[in-house]
Amino acid sequence: MRRILIDSELEIKAENYSKNLFTGRNANFKTPLDELKKLRDSLQMKHRVQKQYVQKIIDQYQEILKASPEEMRLLITSFQTIAKSDILESKLKTKDKLKFHELIVKAMRYDELRSSEFRQFVSSSGIKTCVYCNSQLAIISEISFYDKKEKKRKPKVLAKFELDHYHSKSQYPFLCTSFYNLYPVCGNCNRAKSKLDIKFELYTYDPSKLDLFNFWIDDETVINYWLEKTPDVSKLKIHFDSIDGDYDLINEYNKIFGIQGIYDTQNDVAEELLHKAKVYTNAYNKSLLKNFHDLFPDKNILEKLIIGNYANSSETFKRPMAKYTQDLAKQLGLI
Repeated sequence: MRRILIDSELEIKAENYSKNLFTGRNANFKTPLDELKKLRDSLQMKHRVQKQYVQKIIDQYQEILKASPEEMRLLITSFQTIAKSDILESKLKTKDKLKFHELIVKAMRYDELRSSEFRQFVSSSGIKTCVYCNSQLAIISEISFYDKKEKKRKPKVLAKFELDHYHSKSQYPFLCTSFYNLYPVCGNCNRAKSKLDIKFELYTYDPSKLDLFNFWIDDETVINYWLEKTPDVSKLKIHFDSIDGDYDLINEYNKIFGIQGIYDTQNDVAEELLHKAKVYTNAYNKSLLKNFHDLFPDKNILEKLIIGNYANSSETFKRPMAKYTQDLAKQLGLI
């Protein structure tokens, strides 16, 4: 929905991720390098290509974990010179349950990463919504329950999100645990994208390319809304567009994730913002900041209160529908 800037702080997180992944596990834990070497050594002479592929992962493991979006593309080109999709989709033995790419994903301990380590990153990142639709929560919740067997309350941590791979595990298994390849998303968006390659990429180095999409309310429908004796909220029309006119991008994004359809159900939020725009004028807002400085020490707190969501674009992923609310609020002059 909105891209995340790769700055020095995020680069440090990626570096620490690559250095410390699974280091907190007990001494008996089999690391990805242990499992990859085991897989390599189990391959027979006729699996020379597969062995070369696994060895390359071992040789470049740390580099793979922290690879930037551009570095991942270079790695893909490099790995594709060794093995194409037919090799990755094949089984080493006819009776094997897992395909070659699945053996790699298993060896790299992706399931362990998903169930534990990556939860910590999401929890500390401030991301609390699906990065694709921004309409569903993607959170870590802590609960406690009564264990009848042990006769005491026990804590439990639940991940209310799924991990999507920008570059799919089946086509690029060596990237299955790469920091910048893992997107916290809701289950609906994860299933919708599946193995598809999409144009939208979450991370970027370009601060001018953070916003690719924009919600806006049709002025004519707003005029008609106010002219009606009994305003009909269902007649308000909110559009979801590409900021730079990239039709292919917006069409693909809408087709896969159904964004327009999701937000067409939220006209009541747009209606509330219309009414707030009538009340919270610039003059009135200035008076609130002046007369209630203790309540509103800065403008951002007041704007957050007015629109009922985060007003700063950098906080888009902290609450569902923040992008939608921010865009309409800006158009209506609320922020």
